[in-house]
Amino acid sequence: MTQRRDFAPALHGAITASGLTLDRIVHRLAERGFALSTATLSYWSRGRSRPERPESLAALSALEEILGVPAGSLRELLGDRVRRGRGKTRMVPSGELWGHFGAAVDQLMSQVQRPAEHRRVLSYHERYVMDAAGGESYCRVIAVLEAVTERAKHMITVYRDDTRCARLPTVVPVAGVRLGRVGVDTESHLMAAELWFDQNLRRGERTVVEYGLDFLPGGNRAVMCERRFAAPIRQYVLEVTFHPEAVPKDFRAISEPADGGRGESAELSIDDRRTVRAVWLDEPAGAYRIEWEWDRFA
Repeated sequence: MTQRRDFAPALHGAITASGLTLDRIVHRLAERGFALSTATLSYWSRGRSRPERPESLAALSALEEILGVPAGSLRELLGDRVRRGRGKTRMVPSGELWGHFGAAVDQLMSQVQRPAEHRRVLSYHERYVMDAAGGESYCRVIAVLEAVTERAKHMITVYRDDTRCARLPTVVPVAGVRLGRVGVDTESHLMAAELWFDQNLRRGERTVVEYGLDFLPGGNRAVMCERRFAAPIRQYVLEVTFHPEAVPKDFRAISEPADGGRGESAELSIDDRRTVRAVWLDEPAGAYRIEWEWDRFA
């Protein structure tokens, strides 16, 4: 476990020591035939995700060469992953799901009441609205849940601000839930909040809940919106609507299964209402996001 947690700071240190910008590193990778975004490289260096797919591991070998570190020195820090079947419904531990921030998430969970496996998520629909500076303004969440035990009472939502804004968003219950305790880790920019159902659910009973994340004005420019699921998800819909004064480019839908299975990356188009959308169906536990690039001169 220690080796896996050391990968992110080792990569970050190597990038800093090289004196290269992320854009320059990505350009040199492209010259070698590897398509990697600056957002993904930033994610790796901050512990938000790890190279796991075959093409990502191949790019890592080229990255070691570009950064001038010994061949295999970064790869060996990833350790061995135990591959598990996509159909299994076990809850993925925080260390696997959140990587470098796994311990911080576990600590946050100790501040709230962990719901264990009392319910499962059938569908999750998020719509982010971005502001004129390119930061997050509001996120609307609609979730369809099913109780797997008697008297399922609540759910937990976890949010991490990758832009490292000074203030985390406010959780706003809208329908079917009320807000309970909220745990905050300002150093890791993490938040976990209890959302208690309006009524206890019987085993097999389903419900729909809605809540929002309200962000303070003046946040930092974002390069992605993401959700992490600790168990398989039937449907996840992610939409991001941009302000007319801050519209990025090069949109991609990224999936990274927590079981080490092959993820996917697909180009997305933005519509005439400045909205990009991605839909994932019958997916394993893992990270799912839309990422984009900003014009460096914007």
